[in-house]
Amino acid sequence: MKTMLLSVALAVATLVPSSAARADGCPLPCSGQSASPPNAKYVYVQPSGARGPIHAYDTRTRRRAFALPPGLASADGRWHFAARSARDGTKLTRYSVQTGRSTASFSIPGRRTLAGVSPTGQWLALSRRTARATLIATVGGVRGGLAQVERLDGEFEVETLSAEGTRLFLIQHLGRPKPQRYVVRLYDVSRSTLRPQPLRDPTIRGLMTGYAWSGIASPNGRWLLTLYLDTARRHGFIHSLDLVRNRAVCIGLPTLHGRFESLKQYSLTLSPDGKTVFAANPALGVVAAVDLAKQRVVRTARFTARAGPARRSGAATSGAISRNGRTLYFSNGRELWAYDAAFGRVRGPYRTRRELDGFGFGPRDRQLYAVGRDGRVLVFDAATGTLRT
Repeated sequence: MKTMLLSVALAVATLVPSSAARADGCPLPCSGQSASPPNAKYVYVQPSGARGPIHAYDTRTRRRAFALPPGLASADGRWHFAARSARDGTKLTRYSVQTGRSTASFSIPGRRTLAGVSPTGQWLALSRRTARATLIATVGGVRGGLAQVERLDGEFEVETLSAEGTRLFLIQHLGRPKPQRYVVRLYDVSRSTLRPQPLRDPTIRGLMTGYAWSGIASPNGRWLLTLYLDTARRHGFIHSLDLVRNRAVCIGLPTLHGRFESLKQYSLTLSPDGKTVFAANPALGVVAAVDLAKQRVVRTARFTARAGPARRSGAATSGAISRNGRTLYFSNGRELWAYDAAFGRVRGPYRTRRELDGFGFGPRDRQLYAVGRDGRVLVFDAATGTLRT
């Protein structure tokens, strides 16, 4: 998830979201949807990040219902895919996020890495690097089958696929100077053609520096939203990639003192209607509401800043939003805050006295369930923040 033309010192090998899963009912990169079955309500967490295992906690029993292996989930929150090397190539398994059960298993020739999943899980992208080229295989996500293999000269990385699987959004790495340079490219699978010009924000000139820290995708397949931390200019911004119109825009966020450890506390949460993304940062004491149609911050709420504990590598705590879009809960990894989207006010903090792996709303959004690193589930009144147990 990298933006237009950037010069970056990378924090991770592949830029998939590193935050813990959105606990409102679906794993990353999903935001705003509920993948729970009709007769239950699960809180989903990913302590090791977006490519790590998924743990589902039942809000009725407050115990873990099931766990899924490391892999990648679809943006609509319905499917999770895992890949492993097999004697005859690469074995892929599709799991239902609702039940945790395997629903399909198939193999493709050659050993490859699962690199991308289309928004509904209909298509997968797997990649393999050689000394001078990148091989990208497009695979059906329902019944398997190797649809197409693309060979691109140079070092490319899959960012995501379009919903219909006909377009690949790629990162092309331009050598390895310090800092590293790269561009976002669009590949037309149906025509086997790489668009000549990179996707870039026309308002940005020159190179930028930063880390792709975390990100989310809209369940309808429209947006891929990545949080960037620009270490040279000491500010944070959202790289908004429109997967329908093939457009990239950078949206600046409130920065204040711009310390890197504070910027890392930013989390992104998409509103249920997909029109607004909220960027919350307890260490800076700010919540910014970004209008995706206007591509800018339209409201900023301030509150007393509080730094959180040192976060584990590859894991952070993201936000959870109510189904009506009125209440957003966010965290610094140990404490909780609530943001009222109607009035633009923040209340909290609400203390948990433990490090959190994730949190989310329960049935009818009346309770908030917080999952500690120790596996214990705490219950809060969502309206008041009062700890119930």
